[in-house]
Amino acid sequence: MALVKIRYFGILREISRKKEEDIEIDNSSTALDLIEIISSKNGPKFRNFVFEKNGKLNEGLAFAVNGYSIDRSKLSKTKCYNITEFVILPPISGGRMKH
Repeated sequence: MALVKIRYFGILREISRKKEEDIEIDNSSTALDLIEIISSKNGPKFRNFVFEKNGKLNEGLAFAVNGYSIDRSKLSKTKCYNITEFVILPPISGGRMKH
């Protein structure tokens, strides 16, 4: 099992009511699996912010693994055993999200 520190910023911090939390996940799970778990754990408002109605990740989000930005195309390939810290970054104030 991998222990991953999740950090919340902006609107996601407000929705989750947390600055951070630790999530235990299978080593073979991917960063995309981790996003699913985080979204399920934090309820429908969080999920609806992170995912579009078609199930794809909202375009306005950015992601960071271990302090480095990661391209969304690599989320399904990045295994959790390589992740110690994960961040979903909402758009900076004034940014727009598709809903």
